Amino acid sequence: MKKITSMALALLTAGALLSGCGTPASNTPPADTTSPAPSSTPAPSTAPEASTPPTGGERVDGGTLIMCEPSDISSLNIIYETGDEGMTMLKPVYDPLYIVAKDEVRYYLAESRTVSDDGLAITVKLRENLKWHDGEPITTDDILWNFEMRMNPDNKSSGGTKVNGEPVTVTAQDDYTFTVQLPSVSAAYDATLGGLKFLPKHVYESTPVLSGADINSTSGVGSGPFKVKQWNKGESLVLERFDDYYRGPASLESVVFKIIPNASAEEIAFQNGELSVMRLTTQDKLEKYSNDPNYQVYTLTEGRINYMGFNSNSPLTSDPKVRQAICLALNVDEIIAGAYGSSDLAPAAKTVFCPSNFYYTDVPGYSQDLEQAKQLIAEAGVEGETFRLVYNSSRENMENCALMIQQQLKAVGLNVEIQGYETQGFFEVFFYTDAGDWELGLNGYSTNGDNQGDEYMFSSEGFLSKNICTTDEIAQLWNQGDATNDPAQRTEIYKQIQEQIRDVYTMFPLTSPNFVIAVDKRLQGVDAIDMVPIFEDYLNLYMTN
Repeated sequence: MKKITSMALALLTAGALLSGCGTPASNTPPADTTSPAPSSTPAPSTAPEASTPPTGGERVDGGTLIMCEPSDISSLNIIYETGDEGMTMLKPVYDPLYIVAKDEVRYYLAESRTVSDDGLAITVKLRENLKWHDGEPITTDDILWNFEMRMNPDNKSSGGTKVNGEPVTVTAQDDYTFTVQLPSVSAAYDATLGGLKFLPKHVYESTPVLSGADINSTSGVGSGPFKVKQWNKGESLVLERFDDYYRGPASLESVVFKIIPNASAEEIAFQNGELSVMRLTTQDKLEKYSNDPNYQVYTLTEGRINYMGFNSNSPLTSDPKVRQAICLALNVDEIIAGAYGSSDLAPAAKTVFCPSNFYYTDVPGYSQDLEQAKQLIAEAGVEGETFRLVYNSSRENMENCALMIQQQLKAVGLNVEIQGYETQGFFEVFFYTDAGDWELGLNGYSTNGDNQGDEYMFSSEGFLSKNICTTDEIAQLWNQGDATNDPAQRTEIYKQIQEQIRDVYTMFPLTSPNFVIAVDKRLQGVDAIDMVPIFEDYLNLYMTN
């Protein structure tokens, strides 16, 4: 099929946002509040230079990178594994077309791409030496089949196939060039298209419907620098170097992900040399490993907002006066000090975007005012009421944040009961049910690149809108932001979105956390691309002796 239409736009960061996980903000806010849009002019793909080994050791070929995740993936199918674990564990296996960053475009499967002057057509040129892990060539035939597959309404993923409710049209120009025609302007679509991951047609074409983990879950034939060697469900994923990788073989011989749900067990494994990398989530650990000569500590940009959301279906928090009172009762600096121990790990967040967003404006946030909070609580008649706070117990620091919030709200006359859920249980309660049997919830979402990527978290038209406190006006602003390519207009629109979300008390931003990791000092190239989920480009990683 040389010309196809496909179905629904699902922004690439959806999985990361859902999972409250990590994905890609700058630690230092820019002096100017307006950030230019990335250029659409194709540029050569170059990998950043690897960092100099702090130990003075020499670079060696080979070695194994060992990392851990708290829970396993459910499938090797990248179309469905878009949560934290999937984004991290399968990143070395599947490459995107390209990555639109704040100041550059980094090319992977694509050699170049050109955006038409009116923004309605994007032409992508694939590299001509691409191979799937089984040796078959990657061509536009694979790309068009992936769009066709996503068009099937029985499939669960339809990412990149609709703009403003209308299907895009994909046409092959030759074996290595295709054009995506948009039905209307979507300023965010370029980044969406670039970040798509693809499955090999020849492996999956006999399966008309891909329903997730039960379909070809053990295939894992991808396009990245590492291929699947062995998946021990619930225990580990072992990847080995793909020698025919189109950009040349990686320096590392293998990458292993171990499933370790317990943080204490993870640290023991790290200290015993069974892991190469460990995230640091407390000030004590940061100081401990910073002073240990066996490790190197890196601070990467996570591009994330951790926040407390309100339930619009609860009689208590459906009242904007109550939400306002809670926002005025909280002191984010004290919450960070109590939960993290230091703002080095988690700087305070004032708004719903990060400085690494393309159109970030430094909008003022909430300031604690206990007397006004108490007055609003009295006016709303909720003094002494019990509020239920839910959180994801699989995420570091969430429980400590919950305890700090519980303590601060008690000071203004509100009782808080806290309850943790493992990841999937939390998603079900926080996003997918509208019973109204909880009031407050702690979550996190990735926010970087084009601001439009966060729309589904806040729009009344979004698929996560069962409990969100929002307005039709905010939804209209999101639509306006995507319908223009003018940087000045988009900056003003996203500024208004930040202000309106703040003024209707949709959520209380807590932190824009850094991604701080301790690393075996022999591993280098960790900070070559300062973004997470780690690591974007595994060719930058290498071992020293």
